[in-house]
Amino acid sequence: MRQHEGMELRRGDGSVIRVEVVGERDAAPVLFCHGLADSRLSACWFGPAAAELGLRLIAPDRPGTGGSDPHRLSRVADWVEDARLVLDALQVDAVALLGVSGGGPFAAACAVALDGRVRSLTLVSPLGPPGWPTHGMAPGERLSLVLAGYAPAFCGWSMGLLGELARRRPQAFFRLAGTSLPDIDNRALGQPGTRESFLLNYTEAFRRGSWGVAQDLRVLTRPWGYDLGSISVPATIHHGDADTTVPLQHARLFAEAIPGARLQIHHGQGHFSILAAARELLATPTG
Repeated sequence: MRQHEGMELRRGDGSVIRVEVVGERDAAPVLFCHGLADSRLSACWFGPAAAELGLRLIAPDRPGTGGSDPHRLSRVADWVEDARLVLDALQVDAVALLGVSGGGPFAAACAVALDGRVRSLTLVSPLGPPGWPTHGMAPGERLSLVLAGYAPAFCGWSMGLLGELARRRPQAFFRLAGTSLPDIDNRALGQPGTRESFLLNYTEAFRRGSWGVAQDLRVLTRPWGYDLGSISVPATIHHGDADTTVPLQHARLFAEAIPGARLQIHHGQGHFSILAAARELLATPTG
């Protein structure tokens, strides 16, 4: 398999799941769960680190985002069937899980339901379930999360407007997005290549409209359909203490809820700047 390859798989109803695979065929597989208003293409940020560590990232778009067709989910736990289909199609028997931000709950769901074929779970800046405290979250992020619990379609639509702004007027998009971010994140997103990659990922998330992001918001702000205490695989949580997108308290609560989980706090790092430590973040899934 080439170092970087996209493919399409089909669910039983004929609908498409778009998957990005980064790495060589014989490398150790890692199922990559992208964040909210993000896409499979964000796995490419981890490409050089994955190559160094001998890992292969398998990154599906969730239903309705990026290149994947819409497919109704009632709970976060329902996405496991997509994950199972992808792993079966690629003949992966044992896999590590990596979930970033809003993708963390989806990765954790796989750790519960695919227990027999999961080697480890790594969560990076993971968003917690409804009801967890939001102290430390930027006011706009907190308001969006509250609204999403009542009107996910509206919130998805409004985020889609930002996606259109990112496509048409990227400078205005970054000025608007940057108002709620710490300086460390704004500096990280201003780096050559990172800015363009972030824009590509964000706009790709809305390629088919806002339905997929709205569904993510809906299931993330309702009961997830599984118990974090049921996770029995080795788990590591990474989080920056300057993160204003997802508060550090969420990472602490994940570490308390998952038996034996290890919490790694990255001092001075935010929600996006932490991704510069890709090699450290990826090193734990090989265990």
